[in-house]
Amino acid sequence: MPEGFRVAVRGGQTLLGVFIKTASHQTVEVIARTGLDFAIIDSEHAPFDPLTLDRMALAGRAAGLPLLARAPDHGAAFIGQALDMGLAGIVAPHVDSPQAAERLLAAAKFDRGQRGFSPSTRAGDYGVPDARAYRETADRESTLWCQIEDAAALAHLDAIAAVEDIDCLFLGRADLALSLGVDSQGDPKVVEAVRATAQAGARHGRAVGIYIGSPAEIADLAALGITVFVCGSDQSWLIAEGRRIRREAGAAVVR
Repeated sequence: MPEGFRVAVRGGQTLLGVFIKTASHQTVEVIARTGLDFAIIDSEHAPFDPLTLDRMALAGRAAGLPLLARAPDHGAAFIGQALDMGLAGIVAPHVDSPQAAERLLAAAKFDRGQRGFSPSTRAGDYGVPDARAYRETADRESTLWCQIEDAAALAHLDAIAAVEDIDCLFLGRADLALSLGVDSQGDPKVVEAVRATAQAGARHGRAVGIYIGSPAEIADLAALGITVFVCGSDQSWLIAEGRRIRREAGAAVVR
């Protein structure tokens, strides 16, 4: 994995990324040429089989783009396999307690004694001679982000943020709105949840990230202490650019 990415996350550097929802390693190669800091493969909401995920992991490593996978659930098998492929980290959905965070760490980190170990993977350099050094490096460099997107999580923000090896509390405002029973991400209940999560992250030295629809949101969110921003997805970019071209072409024809 690209060295230093976890350090950058934990160090509070401002990082900008995107979700990838198209099952294609070429998409990874293209995004690597944008100058973004990272990308997240959305295995929760898009169809990624293991072979496609493996090719995308290879493309990310070849291009030097830190690539994470948003897991479909908290299953240890997916988490271990994704990290074995050489992905830089895991974004775990619906983390609503410190116990859930600890279980995720047990699935992701070798030092917990529960993650299955094989040095014959891409991450292990297909048979690295010093197995202990590999395990230590993997644990040190792999990053784990917990999504805060449930009303239940809001009662445990400090306890979740206090889990030492969690690197980022990643806000999902759409699911938060649904869980809180409101219709808009701009509802005061969601706004307060974002503020409370940012404050919990600051108290415990955890980075806080968020999905945004536009870079115009960054200034206000950064003022809260949020440092990790995922701006749209490859699909939303295609739609927006296609619509822009359609508008401009239509205007040219009218003239």
